[in-house]
Amino acid sequence: MTPVDILNDEYQSIVRFLNESAQPSLSSDVNKYFKKVIILSSASYFEHRIQGLLVEFVTQKANSDIRVLSFFKKKAIEMKYHTYFNWGEKYNPEKPGKNANMFFSLFGEDFKKKTEEIINNSPELNTAMKAFLEIGHLRNILVHSNFAAYNFDNKTTEEIVTLYRKGLLFIDFIQKILD
Repeated sequence: MTPVDILNDEYQSIVRFLNESAQPSLSSDVNKYFKKVIILSSASYFEHRIQGLLVEFVTQKANSDIRVLSFFKKKAIEMKYHTYFNWGEKYNPEKPGKNANMFFSLFGEDFKKKTEEIINNSPELNTAMKAFLEIGHLRNILVHSNFAAYNFDNKTTEEIVTLYRKGLLFIDFIQKILD
């Protein structure tokens, strides 16, 4: 169970309590704000996982040479995650990125073509990639908009949690192909 799953369980308990206590307006408010929290939490979890996978990848390929790892952490991993993917059309929640080719091309054109072929031949993996990108896209919209005032009416909390869970498969795929 991931930290995002734990957060969602806590949210479900709060909403259940409020609904059982005949507090529908409070339940609605909790839902409205939790959508934002689950998007940020999901995107943050994905970022943390991918950065960790990259550190493991560089460590392994550099034969644990701390100089190489330090260089890559400072110049290619830390504070660079936002540049790995084409997240989507700015401020338009309906237009997330279409693929992860930008990320895969960082490992070379042959690697990008190989992963693109694998993803295109797997409907489940393609859906997972799109869910991952949508979470990142929604996160960007939230943090670059007026967070407190931004209203997410285009997704339910359950739909966001579903995107997160689907996106986990894409993270697992990245881990597998980098091993």
